[in-house]
Amino acid sequence: MKKLKHSKYKNTGILFEMLVRKLTSETLSSNKTVTVDIIKKYFGKNTELSKELQLYNALLKEHFKSEAQGLDYIRTVKSAYDKLNQSVLKRQRYNLVKEISEKFVFANMSKIHISNYKPLASIYMIFEYEETSNPKQLLECKNVIIQNGTITEKKQIEKDLVLESFESQPKDIRLLTYKLLVDKFNEKYSVLDESQKQLLNKYITNVNDTAALKEYVQIIIPCIKTDLASQATQITDKATQIKVQKLSEMLCTVENMKTIKESHILSLLRYFDLVRELKEMH
Repeated sequence: MKKLKHSKYKNTGILFEMLVRKLTSETLSSNKTVTVDIIKKYFGKNTELSKELQLYNALLKEHFKSEAQGLDYIRTVKSAYDKLNQSVLKRQRYNLVKEISEKFVFANMSKIHISNYKPLASIYMIFEYEETSNPKQLLECKNVIIQNGTITEKKQIEKDLVLESFESQPKDIRLLTYKLLVDKFNEKYSVLDESQKQLLNKYITNVNDTAALKEYVQIIIPCIKTDLASQATQITDKATQIKVQKLSEMLCTVENMKTIKESHILSLLRYFDLVRELKEMH
C-alpha cells in the first residue's frame, strides 16, 4: 500500500505555528514586523483557514479519558473538516504560502523549531486522506493524537510546587524575590563584554528562529578567527602561538551545524574570552 506523505507547506497548523514563533522572536528583538498583518489577514474571523485552524486546535488540545472516546472525537472533527469549502481553503492556503515566501525566505521559516510538529503532522494526514488510502498509517496518526491528549492532561495535573508557593506569597515578597533574581543575574553576567552580551541576546531572542541565529553566528565566527589570527602574530612564545592557531582552526563552520545548540553558544563565549585575554596581554 502506498505510503501517505505529509507536506508542511499545506499544513495550516504548522504554517500558523511558524508565523507565531516568528512573531515572538521579532517582538523580543523589538523589530518591526509584517507577521502580525499576515496572521490577521489569513487567520482573522470567518476565513476558511481560521475555521480549519480551529479544527486543528480541537484535536491538539482535547483531553481523552479513553482511546474509544479519542477515536470517536477524531471522527467527529474529521467530518467537520470535510464540510469546509475545500476550494476556498486551498486558495487561501496557497496565497498564504505565497505571501510568506514574498515577505520572508520560506526555506528559513520552515526551519523554525515547532515542539508539537508530530501531532500537527498527524492531524494533517487525517484531514488530507481518507481511511482507504492507508488504514494502518492513519491509525498510527490517530494514536499520536490520542497519546498527545493523554500526556497533555497528565502534565496539567502535575503542579509546580515552587511556582505555586511563589504565587501564594504577598505582592511585596514576590517583588523582592524578583528583584533578588534580577540582581543575581546581573551579578553573574556583569563580567561579559559587549560581544558576549550581544551573542546571548541573539540566542535568547532567536531561540525559535534557527535561520536568524545561524545567520548571526555566520557573521561572528569569521570575526573571531580574524581576531585570533591577528593576536597570534603578536605572541612571542612559539608553543602558545601554535595553540592559538589550532584553536582558530577548530572553530566549527555554520554550514556544518544543523541547529545552533547551547553548547555552540558556550563555546563562542569562551572564544570571546580568549580574544579579550590576548588583547589585554598585548
